[in-house]
Amino acid sequence: MDVLKYLVVLFWTVVYGQVIGFIGSSLVSATYNPMNTLIVSIIFGIILCVLPHIMQPNSKKG
Repeated sequence: MDVLKYLVVLFWTVVYGQVIGFIGSSLVSATYNPMNTLIVSIIFGIILCVLPHIMQPNSKKG
């Protein structure tokens, strides 16, 4: 079940990343490059998947 959760997160980060990349390139009058936007979206999605595991609190009480 956890793998499916990560795939859904990566899918939606790619979709939203493409939308944000398209709108952002239009706002600054730059050329829209879907490959660069895809790479940045995937990197951001991986960070979102790894971040909760890094930020887990320590459960040791001493």
